[in-house]
Amino acid sequence: MSLRRAIVLFPVFLLSACASQTLPTEVPAVALGLPPAFRVSGEMPVDMRWWQSFGDPQMTRLVEQALQANPDLQATYWRLQQADAAADRARAGFWPRLTGSLENTEQRRASNNSFDFSEGENEGNSWSGSLAASYEVDLWGRVRSGARAAEANRLGQEDALQTAALTLAAEVAGVWMQLQEQRGQVQLLQEQLELNRKTLQALGLRFGSGVSTAADVLQQRQLVEQSRQELNQARADAAVLEVQLAALLGVAPHNLPDYSTATGVLPALPAMPETGVPADLLLRRPDVRQAQRALLQGHYLANQAWAERLPSLNLSLFFSGGGTALSDIAENWLANLTAAVDGVIFDGGALAADQRQQEAVEQERWVAYRNTVMQALSEVEQALINERAIQTRIEHLQERTALADQITLRQRRAYTRGAVDFLNVLSATDNQQSLKRQLLTARRELLENRVTLYRALSGGVPADNLPHPPALQLEVYRVEES
Repeated sequence: MSLRRAIVLFPVFLLSACASQTLPTEVPAVALGLPPAFRVSGEMPVDMRWWQSFGDPQMTRLVEQALQANPDLQATYWRLQQADAAADRARAGFWPRLTGSLENTEQRRASNNSFDFSEGENEGNSWSGSLAASYEVDLWGRVRSGARAAEANRLGQEDALQTAALTLAAEVAGVWMQLQEQRGQVQLLQEQLELNRKTLQALGLRFGSGVSTAADVLQQRQLVEQSRQELNQARADAAVLEVQLAALLGVAPHNLPDYSTATGVLPALPAMPETGVPADLLLRRPDVRQAQRALLQGHYLANQAWAERLPSLNLSLFFSGGGTALSDIAENWLANLTAAVDGVIFDGGALAADQRQQEAVEQERWVAYRNTVMQALSEVEQALINERAIQTRIEHLQERTALADQITLRQRRAYTRGAVDFLNVLSATDNQQSLKRQLLTARRELLENRVTLYRALSGGVPADNLPHPPALQLEVYRVEES
């Protein structure tokens, strides 16, 4: 299939797939120039509940609680309900509109009225009723295009809910891992602070014995203060992350669940997932499907704008009857059947401008769709590159940390023998402690990057994990001004 033919047929596939909203794999692969495979792929299939792959029960519970209780996600759910109602309203145009009325009139005249009524029905009780039906014959597909556009919007809102759920799950997982890292940093800094304090005490004794200098004691005291500063900052960062986590769960910080206070232990990195064929992203990523359905909606809105310029055929039926009794409505009746053709003769080009506007919207959404696909590919490729880069950095940090341990030990021994200045010990200790903290941060970054990869490859969240909040009685929240 040539590129030009694929681009020409692409909207045809869109229109023929209105119900399922899926595309044949070869169409986007050719029309959008997608590669046949990603640069790296594992063998582990991506689970829709990818957050369970980390084997962290606390994180799993937090993600699933957030998916049910997060206010932003619940607002997206209600936007879906609005789109569903709008689609039902658009489909109502396929049916006739029927209205009816029933009236009862009581007439009396004054007994001293000298005016002569020649007809007896001018005084008494009367009944009247009517039924009116109207229907637009959809000659040019205006109603049909509007209904299809509304349905495409509804399906797009379904995907918007999925996209929001995926984003929320990734945010909760990321904040949780950052929180675990900060708690680990607190533990590590506490150990380092204790070690630095012991070293300061030992130096104080050596200074009292005339072995160490005052500068050595002051330098070590500075290192102790640095450890205290970093420890206080790590505790503050952990507190901020707890507040962020509470907001994602839709609760106040003091109402965080007890299981969210686990010790700072990062989970192990799961096996590399199977990345699959890039074109398959069009079949499973909700943000790509949402962009595709927005493109489809734009096409139908353009068709509707074209049909608005053409004459419309409307059929109407009016039935009325009446009399002195209720039964007279069915006996004394009159029916009118009307067929009318309405069309705009001159409007200064307003309808033509509307059509051009909608056609431009369709073009814009096609470009936006292409951009969404490219961004999806970019997210996966960047995550794959970053994972390898972070793993390499961790390997270097591990080697550097092992060397720093040996250097610090040897510098301490050399200082005890008087072979080196205490500044060498101080520099080696500071570097050793910094490398350990960097290693913990790099491990967290590797896990967060895997979350990004899972989100980029995911086709959505299972329906059981999506929110279904009940409608609330909101009268109590309404305040009327006097």
